[in-house]
Amino acid sequence: MDFAIAEMKKNTRRFAKRQYTWFQKIDKIHWIDYQSSAEEVVAIMENKLNR
Repeated sequence: MDFAIAEMKKNTRRFAKRQYTWFQKIDKIHWIDYQSSAEEVVAIMENKLNR
């Protein structure tokens, strides 16, 4: 059971890394810091939508 859990964790990390690499190649994605306040996120979204 410990082996299966370790494999799932490893494979999840690998998948997340592949996703991150794939998303980095897309120019239209705007990364937002997860620690940003709701007001900051709304301001960023409004700015992007009003262009």
